[in-house]
Parts: sequence; structure tokens; C-alpha cells
Amino acid sequence: MKTIGIMIRKVNKTGREIITNPDREELKKQIKTFHRKLKKNDKVITYFSIESDTNRGGKYHSHLLIRYNNEINLYNGLSRFIGGNFWEERKNGLDPIKSCKGRYGEVDTHFIYDENGFKSYMNKNGEMETPLI
Repeated sequence: MKTIGIMIRKVNKTGREIITNPDREELKKQIKTFHRKLKKNDKVITYFSIESDTNRGGKYHSHLLIRYNNEINLYNGLSRFIGGNFWEERKNGLDPIKSCKGRYGEVDTHFIYDENGFKSYMNKNGEMETPLI
């Protein structure tokens, strides 16, 4: 299985294009639904944490660590999750970061060299959820 680190900043839009940010519980529910949809076409394990944005009261972002086999299924699922379809790649030092901005948020994916280190970062405030299998 391959491993990837993901940061997601999600928004909700109503029928009249009013933008709101999901609260912690709603974001948790959306991530569980995202995992369930990915699991239909691939064997995936998802670790995640939800953090409060600093200097942006009441807004949250999430960090995910996903183990997967089917990269196409993963990126298609992420695109559907945020309502985007154009992925761009940029360099952060020597590491490529793939980004997608969509109607319902934005996603950055990172190659993970140290899985335990990334899990430790995700759990820095004791906020990491039990893995979704």
C-alpha cells in the first residue's frame, strides 16, 4: 500500500451560493463519508485529525493520512469531495505538492517520508481520530 498526507480546507455552499464553514462534527461526518466512498473501489485506511485554524475563529481544516492502492480512485475521490477537477503540481523544496481548488474547498497532497512523524504531527493536540478501515 502507498501512503499520502493530505490537508483539506472545506466549505459548504447553499443553493444561493452562501458560503459557510463546516463545524468540527460536520467535517468529521464528511470525512467518514469520503472514506466510505473511497473504500468502494479500493482497500483504504484513513487516519485523520481536525484542527482549528489559528487567527480564523470558528473555522477548521483537516489532516489525513491515507493508505491506498489505487491512485486514480484516490484523486478522483478528492476531486469529487471538493468539487474541483484541475490538479496542479508545485515544488516545496525537493518535494512535489499536488493541489486542487474546487467549489467546496481546497486540497494539498504531500508525499510522506516518515509516517510515524506525520501521525505525531496530526496528534499534537490529542485530536487524531481512530483510523477508518
